[in-house]
Amino acid sequence: MTTSFGPVSAFLEQKLLSTLSDKKLVVWLDVEGHYTGFVDALRLRAQAKQFPVPVLAFRDSFLELMLALEHEGSTIDKPLLLVHLPGYNNLPAQQSPSSVRGTPLLELYESAHPFQQNLASLVSAAANGRRTLPDIEAFVAAPGLTLAAADVWLAESGAPTVDTHVEWISRLSAPELLNQLTGTEAANLQGVESALRARAETLFGTDGPWFATLPELTESVVAWLLCVEFVHDLRRPPRHLDLARLKDLPPQTVQRCQQEATRLRQQQPERYRTWALGVELWLRDKEDTEPKDLGRIDTFQFEALTIYRGAVQALAAGEYAQALHWVEAHEASQGFWVKQEPPRQWAWTLVGDAARLGVALLGAPRPLERVTGLEEAVQRYTEAAAPVDLAHRHFEQRHAALYGPLLPELTALNLAFEKLRFAWADWADVLARDFARVCREHGALPPPELQQRSLFDQAVLPLLGTGEKVALFVLDALRFEMALELRDELLGSGVQVDLRARLAELPTVTAVGMNALPPIERDGRLTPLVKDGRFTGFRTGEGTVTRPDDRVKVMGSRTAGKAPLQLPLAEVGQTSVARLKKRVEQAQLIVVHGLDIDQAGEADFGVRVFGGIIRDIVAARHQLELAGVQQFVFTSDHGFLLQRGVRTQGFGARGQADRRYVFSDMERTDAGHLCVPLASLHYEAPGFLVFREDTAEYDVGRAPGSFTHGGNSLQERVIPVLHVSRKRAAADTGLRFAIECEPASAAMGVQRLLVRVSPAKRSGQAPLEFASSQPVDVVMRVAGNTDVRMVVKDVTGADAVAQPGGFRLRPGTSEWAEVYFVLEGAVNDRLAVELALAGDLSVKASPPTTYPVSYVPATRKEPEAPEPAPAAPLALAQKAPPA
Repeated sequence: MTTSFGPVSAFLEQKLLSTLSDKKLVVWLDVEGHYTGFVDALRLRAQAKQFPVPVLAFRDSFLELMLALEHEGSTIDKPLLLVHLPGYNNLPAQQSPSSVRGTPLLELYESAHPFQQNLASLVSAAANGRRTLPDIEAFVAAPGLTLAAADVWLAESGAPTVDTHVEWISRLSAPELLNQLTGTEAANLQGVESALRARAETLFGTDGPWFATLPELTESVVAWLLCVEFVHDLRRPPRHLDLARLKDLPPQTVQRCQQEATRLRQQQPERYRTWALGVELWLRDKEDTEPKDLGRIDTFQFEALTIYRGAVQALAAGEYAQALHWVEAHEASQGFWVKQEPPRQWAWTLVGDAARLGVALLGAPRPLERVTGLEEAVQRYTEAAAPVDLAHRHFEQRHAALYGPLLPELTALNLAFEKLRFAWADWADVLARDFARVCREHGALPPPELQQRSLFDQAVLPLLGTGEKVALFVLDALRFEMALELRDELLGSGVQVDLRARLAELPTVTAVGMNALPPIERDGRLTPLVKDGRFTGFRTGEGTVTRPDDRVKVMGSRTAGKAPLQLPLAEVGQTSVARLKKRVEQAQLIVVHGLDIDQAGEADFGVRVFGGIIRDIVAARHQLELAGVQQFVFTSDHGFLLQRGVRTQGFGARGQADRRYVFSDMERTDAGHLCVPLASLHYEAPGFLVFREDTAEYDVGRAPGSFTHGGNSLQERVIPVLHVSRKRAAADTGLRFAIECEPASAAMGVQRLLVRVSPAKRSGQAPLEFASSQPVDVVMRVAGNTDVRMVVKDVTGADAVAQPGGFRLRPGTSEWAEVYFVLEGAVNDRLAVELALAGDLSVKASPPTTYPVSYVPATRKEPEAPEPAPAAPLALAQKAPPA
């Protein structure tokens, strides 16, 4: 027997099926008994296998119902079952004689999902989108509402009309109606305008007063959609009288309006912009508001501006968590208005990084408070303070790439950034003073397991004992927080990483840290070479260690058989795997020297390239792994301080002090300074090292840069020891990629380039219908000119992410990523650019054009210390005490 339901009953049936699918066992409390006839018909359909769920109903006999329930299984197992209880509610039994809690079905009810359905709400929901809202409200408000009458009434809305155009329009879905309105000239809509209005009233809830305010049909409907979205995203009641009634629209209507507003933004962005700006002129005076009143969707431009100003103001006020909240809300909303103006997107990115730094500062206000030893100080730094320095570097890197005169609210932005930098500087000073206190109380030399001089014997030599090939990356100025980023970049399937920290030898200069890395200590003691107050290396036995060759030679003396292979970092990345394999097969220890971080920092453009250098290190490790190297250790000679507006302080005669330390032949007790005897460092030499307790520099006769080292701060002293290995040897997957690029016109003084990466098809290979699930890194550089820097500002496209000196994107998509970049250098020229895969620099591409270089004056470079002759005697400068 087949029972056909009307439209409201069919809507109810689907709602029941959805609930049963989710909850399994459902008890329907039909207080008014409105649905008895519907349920009886549903029982007949279930018996005829036309309804997929068994249906039981109470019909004046609990005994009969209880017996029927025994055949449906235990309520513990929650069988798929619908039980209809007309006339019963879920009130406490003492309050209502009709409570289900006073019936034999209490146990069933408590194990089931209760279902109740108000008839007026059901009819309103079923009719939404098929009848106008006034018609629905009038019908459900009339006396004698029944389900059967509602089925008849709603079925009449689908009855054919005389005018076929009107009939066709009355059946349009929301997207179809909007497509007709926005895709047809207004003059061609005049003949059916009344039908289109009626359909808009049915689908979107528009009404006569709204059309009277905005007579043009398409603009009126679009304005309605945008205002509905705005009102229901607002966190306060709307102030505009014409918007107040929009709060009372049914949820289905609201959702339909929101979906179509979103579709308009995505599919017709230029027209959406015009429509939204027009509506904004009409409502902005009354609806302009505080950021806290706005939601997550920027329907109108003034919302995006208000949220951005609020985030900048919060940043300037030190309310970093609030600023970050707005940034994250903006990121989640994929703001339409921000995407229309790249500088506004860059500003949001900067505010986000600044807010993250501020939150990190608040989360670790004084990491070394009450610390009682060097071991604890190092642990607290690596756990609590290093993430702050990482956030600080990320912010400065982003600032160097994105800051410029086109950023909105530039004055307010500058003020916020200046206050943030002062906050970081104060935090760094407190950290440095607290560490100086720890050194004064417990000495500046840590136990052997934290000493730089014992690193080779304790961290490298045991790996060589396994017989596997070991690559030791000795990276000048790789500070600990950089190793945090490097570790995260290296994490992957089958890769094991172990990051630990040690304290660099003092002073934290290259000549000390680099030359202390090989195993030159004797009984834990070192013999430094000092000339005119400057350290140049160490003596070991009858020789000296002052150069890379010296260091590798000493390391080789601890390895049996094959001499170590020495490779520059840049060479590793640019050498093919096949050639590398031949070079490393005769060596067990491969020493990779990298000077890029220190050189870029001393040239004062480090923040523009630090991120790219870290990816170069990742690529070099990958190349060596494919060449057969199994174990990797990454370490450095010292860290550095990254500052702006560095203070300089005099100390004695000019030239006596280095930037961050002073060598003295006598003990000093100057206020604000830490005096460390060389003997306390287990140096076989007389004299003292004097350090400032804060992060300021000594006056050395030239303007300070943003990059400095030599002192005793934890940023300068804590160095990483990152051990990386893989359970199984890495294999070449055979998957190759090709880079495509096309030039695009410049915008706002910024160059543009279209890029995509695709799997490369080899000869005879079937078409590749898949791409790597992992994103790939692409580096951008200036071909053949190392004095000109590539600054990547932004990249747009699916899953595309900008990185210093390049970007990351997912290969295999047919869509182009759009890269914004500039070239900077002390030249007036146009130069070609080159793109290459970070994991395989042999995969290259170059656009068929050249790009102008933005002139940036060359900055200072730290002069290299002279290399002493190998057999030179130990020379300790005797200097007059400073005045």
